[in-house]
Amino acid sequence: MVKGFRIKGLASIMLAGVFCFCAAVPVLAAGTVRSLNLRFEDRYELGVIVEPEITCVSAGISIDSVTWEKDTDQWKPGKKVTAVIEVSSDGGREFLSSYGAESCKISGARLTSAKGDGDTAIIKASYYPVVQLDSPEEAGWSAENPQKAVWKKADHATAYGIRLYRDGYLVRNITSTGTSKDLSEYMTKEGSYYYEIRSMAKDDSDGKYMKSSEYLTSSGKLLDDMGDTEGRWRNYTDGKKYEGADGEVVKDQWYKIMNQWYYFDENGTAATGWRQIDGIWYRMDPEGVMLTGWQKVDGVWYYLNPDGSMAVGWIMDSPGQWYYLNSDGSMAADTVIDGCRLDPSGLWVE
Repeated sequence: MVKGFRIKGLASIMLAGVFCFCAAVPVLAAGTVRSLNLRFEDRYELGVIVEPEITCVSAGISIDSVTWEKDTDQWKPGKKVTAVIEVSSDGGREFLSSYGAESCKISGARLTSAKGDGDTAIIKASYYPVVQLDSPEEAGWSAENPQKAVWKKADHATAYGIRLYRDGYLVRNITSTGTSKDLSEYMTKEGSYYYEIRSMAKDDSDGKYMKSSEYLTSSGKLLDDMGDTEGRWRNYTDGKKYEGADGEVVKDQWYKIMNQWYYFDENGTAATGWRQIDGIWYRMDPEGVMLTGWQKVDGVWYYLNPDGSMAVGWIMDSPGQWYYLNSDGSMAADTVIDGCRLDPSGLWVE
């Protein structure tokens, strides 16, 4: 009897210890979601960045919604965007209050945060967009320089690969970051030249997020040279300046940007208003763009030639319509010049 009492007493003590232990440790619901596993799969459409396919591979977990903190038309290859994913559990299981990288695994993206609230959880992840580059829309030669290759910009491309041929034989492989390339140094022998061009990434860091396009064969078509399309403008206290694709500030020269001409002084500042350059007067708008054609300044008409230079003397604006510009460029009107009468609009009438 004594031994039985001791055993029963010992069992009671052990049972009490179990209750004490349970009271000291937080109780997890039987249906607690202890881990999460999501997958981001890249998708490709030619020339367009599209959302990845997002799936949850954890059993019994459903994706209710996916929102992005930036619209897809603002995405750039390799530039981080954030996805906000709401998930819910089947059967009323509850999520933990938070998850770390070990308990919330994401392939194809990086976990930012994961927080649970009852049977739902919000997961934030950083994704780096990818793109299948399209070939340039058109490739030909400059109307200003027949040995300068010119092509249309391809969306998202940061460089272009050129294969120059003479009479069907490869002459040189060349890379350009702009939308034109002077090939005259490689076109030194007689023959029939053409080139193939593809859109590509300029370096390996970009290459992780871009797939190069197919090659496009150039035509004999003469195209307008758009000039620099890859640089960027910066505002300084002394005016606007432009950094070319090489990162250097353009200085002391005429420079074509996106099919517009600008003049940059020795400090790299874009000229505006009237500017005399090499003894010739030009006029630029407030943004620095070189102006052409008729321009009215402070109530006075001036004519700027197609190359931007200020016209003086007689000009024929259109067939049979003559005007006279004084030595300061101002248009003469309602007067007689060289025996020719000009009406109040400046047109020679007799």
